[in-house]
Amino acid sequence: MTEQHGLTPLRYGQKGLRGKYARVLVDEPTDEIDWPADLPAGIETVVILDDEPNPHHTLRVHPTDDPTRIAPVVFDQLALCED
Repeated sequence: MTEQHGLTPLRYGQKGLRGKYARVLVDEPTDEIDWPADLPAGIETVVILDDEPNPHHTLRVHPTDDPTRIAPVVFDQLALCED
């Protein structure tokens, strides 16, 4: 995946992600088997629920305004939002 708007995608094995905001780098985020993530269309920012990507290369995330809507997204489709 290439850099977009000066953002660098997350790395596999990166830790300390729980509670951080992430920018969605793709138009349609997917899970590890390329199924569409259960996120609103056009979503740009999510909150990360996991500390690091799991063995399936995903992170559980939710929209910033809906913590009940949890979806797995492949880690390299996300970049940390700058503080």
